[in-house]
Amino acid sequence: MEVSNPRWYERALVFAVQGVFFNAYFLGYMVSPKFAHRVVGYLEEEAIHSYTEFLKELDNGNIENVPAPAIAIDYWRLPPGSTLRDVVMVVRADEAHHRDVNHFASDIRCQGRELKEAPAPIGYH
Repeated sequence: MEVSNPRWYERALVFAVQGVFFNAYFLGYMVSPKFAHRVVGYLEEEAIHSYTEFLKELDNGNIENVPAPAIAIDYWRLPPGSTLRDVVMVVRADEAHHRDVNHFASDIRCQGRELKEAPAPIGYH
């Protein structure tokens, strides 16, 4: 948000879409937690793909590799002088972790168990 400086109507659109998704996801989770975790796992996979494509554009010079916003440096504990590429790298890694956790949660439910019975091992894929 800080890098692109969206207009008020773009922010309103994001807010509205998030509201629709939240309610749809809530209902979906109530019907089938296994399905809901699987859907989120696939959404995270798409995010990883999008971030990978964004990195290619940065590396090709099609997108300027600007300095990382201070909020990203603070949140991700990046070193001073970090760039947009550094931020995208840590965000992509975080999305990969979310993908793994959600697929694991769905797999556990497929086995008829509860997530609290089997925490996701580190590096689960």
